[in-house]
Order: sequence, then structure tokens, then C-alpha cells
Amino acid sequence: MPKRLSAALAAVLCAMTAAAALVVTRPAPAGAAVTGGFDFTRPQVAVTGLRSPWGLAFLPDRTALVTERTTARIWRVSPGSTPALVTIIPNVYPAGDGGLLGIALSPAFVQDQTVYVYFSTSSDNRVVRFHWSNPSAQQVVLAGIPRGLTGNGGRIAFGPDGMLYVSTGDAGIPGYAQSSGNLAGKILRIRPDGSIPPDNPFSGSPVYSYGHRNVQGLAWDTGGRMYATEFGADAWDELNAIVPGGNYGWPVCEGVCGDPRVREPLVTWHPAEASPSGLAYANGMLFAAALRGTRLWAVPVAGGSIVGTPVVELQGWFGRLRTVALGPDGWLWVTTSNYDSGGTPVSSDDRIIRIPPVGDAWPPSSPSPSGGPPLSPSPSGGPPLSPSPSPSGAPSPSPSGGAGGGGGAGGPCPSPAPSPVESPSPSPTPSPSASPSPSASPSPSASASSSPSPSPSDSPSPSPSPSPTPTPSPSVSPCPSPTPSPSPSPSPSPSPSPSPSPSPSPSPSPSPSPSPSAPGTRSCEATVRFIPSWARPPWGELTVRNTGTLPISSWIVTFTVPNGLTYVLAANGRIPPGGPAIFASTGLLMPGAAVTTTFAIGWTNGNVEAPEVTCTPT
Repeated sequence: MPKRLSAALAAVLCAMTAAAALVVTRPAPAGAAVTGGFDFTRPQVAVTGLRSPWGLAFLPDRTALVTERTTARIWRVSPGSTPALVTIIPNVYPAGDGGLLGIALSPAFVQDQTVYVYFSTSSDNRVVRFHWSNPSAQQVVLAGIPRGLTGNGGRIAFGPDGMLYVSTGDAGIPGYAQSSGNLAGKILRIRPDGSIPPDNPFSGSPVYSYGHRNVQGLAWDTGGRMYATEFGADAWDELNAIVPGGNYGWPVCEGVCGDPRVREPLVTWHPAEASPSGLAYANGMLFAAALRGTRLWAVPVAGGSIVGTPVVELQGWFGRLRTVALGPDGWLWVTTSNYDSGGTPVSSDDRIIRIPPVGDAWPPSSPSPSGGPPLSPSPSGGPPLSPSPSPSGAPSPSPSGGAGGGGGAGGPCPSPAPSPVESPSPSPTPSPSASPSPSASPSPSASASSSPSPSPSDSPSPSPSPSPTPTPSPSVSPCPSPTPSPSPSPSPSPSPSPSPSPSPSPSPSPSPSPSPSAPGTRSCEATVRFIPSWARPPWGELTVRNTGTLPISSWIVTFTVPNGLTYVLAANGRIPPGGPAIFASTGLLMPGAAVTTTFAIGWTNGNVEAPEVTCTPT
């Protein structure tokens, strides 16, 4: 009897310790107000080990589908459970800020089981749809959206009217945003099958609003009014109330400009304090996830207008924040984006954080069991909605139960692996962007917010090694040993060569060190040409070719701005004549392959000399 009692007590203590390790909390300041009905003093790290998560959509069983921008993977996640791989989307080209971006479920998903995704190919951005049971059989819904290394937009969402709304960016060419015959720099509205609704503001066109630089957040309030977040260039980011046919000014206007021909923003922010991406509405508040600002903005709205002072939450706690959504469990779900350019990942990144509603029981029960059960309700005759677990060899982003949380999904002792890193505010050094100071530009090319790229936040670095760790080890033993089985170690102590035998035991013999024996060279060359034009905004083209024998995943191009140009809108902003322009770019480039991107230039009318160009792999 004493033995059984002792074992029971040990199990309880183990569960309590694990829960305490995985649930990040801070004491609420005396008299602190709760923001928008959510208690930001009790955030929960719900899922860990993802790589650049971007889109988020909820299934009927309250689990969620998450897209990874750089790996083209879609995961099914639940707080406290190991993510299950649903599919890998083919033909995704993740250079710059492109890749696998937004995801949405059909409004009739229970009946038709249709999933929509937005992604970049090597030639365009597009929206496709597929049946849950057959992800490889994709149907193109909308194609031909211009793509670039920057300004790819990517958020998709079904509105209260059942129409699919698609946000696009200007693809690095500002003039596209005002061009009626171009899909870039717009919010588009289409039927679920891709056809054009007859009540769109421009007959026969999917364009719903225009004059946008790079919209990445869409939300509706309870009255059906639409809002969007938008990356500015070097001056102002925006939160806008969207109306059919509205012109939002870019590139003529950025921020508030007093021009009666364009719609003024509800809120403007400097890029260093925002670079806003995802957007959600709840309880009279719009919540905007800020990348470079490493915070969540809460903006009180009513009737399409701002009615209170915006409030900052989570500043510097979890690093760059990409997506925010109101979950079917009543919690706010927030994803981090620390593996993208400008981020500083910690060992549990990237993560999904949940914010509880006021008065919610703590710790909460998990909304669904782990392991991907069939979704309920399931249409008669339809296949069960249960993706197979991570296939062998595929990275399990959150080994050992992955996420934590006070929920009961992970067994009595959820893995305490992330515990040393999860404490975002007090943690002295490792905190991803712990410097809450908004001005701190996270990377050398960080003022990319002033470029055609939406702030540094949006020139991500698609690491070609998507998996944080190849060790699936999803077994969640009731009381794992205290060694934190270094799950999502973000720096995959590169054992890039698959040679080490699959035996999971990490034999300490020195042989599997990162086989540097592979001979080869890493080099690149770049060419720049300028296209002055009166008929449309002038532009430049930058082509980078891999001239080495090994793949390269990032590079820096430097060139002088020749006479005849007033400025080049490059990665570090407007460069004066004669000044150096720098493009810091990413994307897996195989030997002999090349990639071309366009960028805006100013032209003073005259001959434009060829610049001197250098390309350096990084």
C-alpha cells in the first residue's frame, strides 16, 4: 500500500512539474486590465518545433492545420500532442518571402472536405484546393498572381458572405498596386470555385480593393465589416477598414496622406514597432501579430472605426509573431516566426502560443485527443479525417509530445523538454527577440521594411533543412526521464549527410560528425539590368546564378547605383545615386540554377550606366 501510494504521489508530482515547465505564466500586475477578454498573464506554449509556420485553419474537431512556409508541409496540431504530417505541397518555391502561405477550409468542409492553400511557384502565386483524403490531386482556383522575392501577400479567408478573399502584395513592383489589369497589390474576392462573383465592385474582375503594398492579415467583425493589415515601405504600416472598390493609396501614398481619392488607414505604425501580418477579431478588438515589432497589437474597433487606444501585449516574449486566430476553443492562437530572416530561434521554435479567455479553467483540458482521431462529424461515406502520423524519416516537429500545456492531451507527464527555454520574459539571454525595444532591427538587412519587401520580417530565410530534428521519437512515456531529449534543437547539429545509420542511439563515436568531406565550391554571380519606361513605373531586374558545385541557400548582392537613377528601392531602402545597393536574399539555389527578381527604381531621364555587381554566398 505505501508503495502504491508513493508511486501515485510520484506520478502526480511528475505531471505537476511537467505542466509547470510547459505553461508560461507571469504574475499579473496589480489592477491590470484584461485585454479584449483574454488573460495575457497566462500564455500557454501549446506546440513547439515548427519551422516558419504561416497559415492556420481549424478543423471541426478543434485541431488545427498549420502550413510551413519554407518546407511546404501541412501539419495537424493539437495542444500537448505531437503534430501529424498531413501532406507536402508540391511545386512550392520558397525564395524570399514566398512559399506555402495561407490556408483556409471550405465553409462547407463537413460536407465537402475541401482545403484551400495559397503558395508561390517559380513563376507565380496561386490558390489551389484539394480534398482532405487526396491532397496530391489539386485543382487550381486562381493563378497568375505576380510573385517576387518580396511582396507576395498570401492570406486567404472565407468571409461571412461565403466568398474566398485573397490578399496579394505588389511583388516588389509598386506600380502593380494601381494597375487594374494586374492581380498584385490587391485584395481579391472570388467564389469557392474561382469564378468571379457578379456583385464584385469591378465587373468581371476578382479585384475587391487595390492600392495595397503587401496585405497579410484579413478579419471581419460581427457586423461583417472587413479589416486588413498591410506592410508599408520605409515609413508606415497600416490597419485598414476595407470597402468594396476602395483605393488604399500605394505607391502614391503611405500612411495618412490627406488625399480624398484614397482611403485613410485606421491605425498606422512605424515598421520597427509592427510589420503586421496575421489579424483576428474577438470581443470588439482586432488583434494584429507583429513580426519586427515582436508583439501583439490589440485595437478596439466598432462600426468600422477605431474607438480606443491600441494596446501592446506579449512584447518581446516570444520573438516575431506571424499569425493570430480565434480558436474554436475560445482561446487566441498565435504563431511565432523566428526561423524566418531577422528572427533568433530558441530550441523550441517555432511555436504556437495560446492565450486563455478570462475565467477559463486552468490548466485547461485539451480540446482533442492526441494522435489525430477521425474528425467528427464526418460526412457519410467520406474518409476519416485522420492524417497518418509523421512518416518515417519525416521530421516530427515536436518530438516527445512537442507542446506542452496544462491540458490532458499529452498523458500524465508531458515532456518537459522545452522547459528551459519557454520562459520568455525573464530569460536573460536566449529570449528570441527579447529586446522589446521596437527600434532594434533584427538583422543587418533589417531595414528591409523600407524595401519592396515588408520589413525584415518578410524577407524570410527558407532554410533548406526544414526539420528541427530528424528524430521522431513521439513516444510520450508517462514520466520521461528528466533529460530533456533535445527535441526541436533548431540548429540541427548538422548531420546533413544521411549516411549515419538510422539507429536512433546517438553513438558518441566521432565518425558521424558533419561529413565535411564532400568536395565542392560555393559561389554565385549576379547581373543587374535597368528598364527605364514612361509607360509604366521603371524597374530593375536582378539575376543570381549559382556558379559553384554545391547548393547555396542565401547570398548577398552589392552594386553601385549608376548615374541616371534617382534611387533604387532595394533591401535597405532608397539608395541615393552613387550609393551602394544591397540585396540580401534566400532560397535554395542548385548548381547552375538562377533566380530573377524585380525591384523598383527611380529614373531622372537620361542614360543609365551599368553598375558594378558582386555576389557572395552566405
